[in-house]
Amino acid sequence: MRKPGLLAAGTGIALLLAACGGESAGSEANGAAPAGLMRGGEVTFCTDPEYPPMEYFAEGDTSNPIGFTSDGAKALADLWEVDVKWQITAFDGLMPALQAGRCDILWTALYMSPERLEVADGAPFLETGPGLIVRSGDTSITTTDDLSGKTVAVQGGGSNELTVKALSDEFEAAGKPGITIQAYPKTAETVAAVTNGKADALIETDVAVVDMVSKSNGALVAVDDVFPVDTTFGVFTKKGSPLSGPVAEGLRTLDENGTLASIAADYGLDPSRITTG
Repeated sequence: MRKPGLLAAGTGIALLLAACGGESAGSEANGAAPAGLMRGGEVTFCTDPEYPPMEYFAEGDTSNPIGFTSDGAKALADLWEVDVKWQITAFDGLMPALQAGRCDILWTALYMSPERLEVADGAPFLETGPGLIVRSGDTSITTTDDLSGKTVAVQGGGSNELTVKALSDEFEAAGKPGITIQAYPKTAETVAAVTNGKADALIETDVAVVDMVSKSNGALVAVDDVFPVDTTFGVFTKKGSPLSGPVAEGLRTLDENGTLASIAADYGLDPSRITTG
C-alpha cells in the first residue's frame, strides 16, 4: 500500500534508501502506513461517539470511543502500524471536518448517499437501512403508509431526515396528509420525543434501533420490516485522497481475515451484513 516516490530508474542509491526506510514523497516510512496521512505514524478519525452500538463512550470515559466503527478504526490503524487519534465532532459537522482537513478519515455511522459521494470518496463496510420505533402498545403504524399525518422524530442533517421528507412529499403529492418532522441534534433527543409523546415515531438506522429499544425499559418497541435494507454505511476520505485506495483495501483485508465479523459479533450486529466489495 505504501508507494515509493521519486525513484530514478536504475538508481541503486535511491533503491537502497527506500529499502532502508527513507521517506517517500508525501508520506512517512512507518511500517505499512499509506501515503497521505496528516502526521507520520498517526491516523486521525473523525467520529461522533453518540451512536451505540456503532460508536460511543463507555460509562465514565470521554476519550476512547468504542463500538463497531471505533473498534474497526483501531483495527485499521493496527493494520497500518500507526497510532489512533480521535477528532470528536458533532454529527452535522463530520463531513465539513473531513473537508477542512481536521481528520484523515471519517468513520462513523454515515450512509453512502449520493450527496456525500459527490464531495468525498467512500468505501462500504456494512449494509443497513432505516428502522422505526414507536411507544409500546401503539399498533397504529405497521407500514410506511401509516406515517401519513403522523409526527416523526429524526436526527437532523442525516439521510433518515431526507427519507422522511421524501415520504412526506409523496403523501402530499397523492393528496394525503404529510409528515410533521421533528429534527433533533442528537439521537437521544429523538428517543425522548417519542417516549414523552411529542412524536408518534422515530426513524433511525436499524443497527441503532435495537440498542435504543433495549435501553428503553420497555417504553419503546421496534416495528419490523417497514423499510427495506437498501443502503450501506461507508468510510469516507477526501475526494481523490491518496488514502482512499488504502482504506478500501484495508477494509477488505479486515473483512477477509475475520476481524470485522468478530467486532460485529461483539456488539450484537449481524456479521452477514458486512460488505466491503
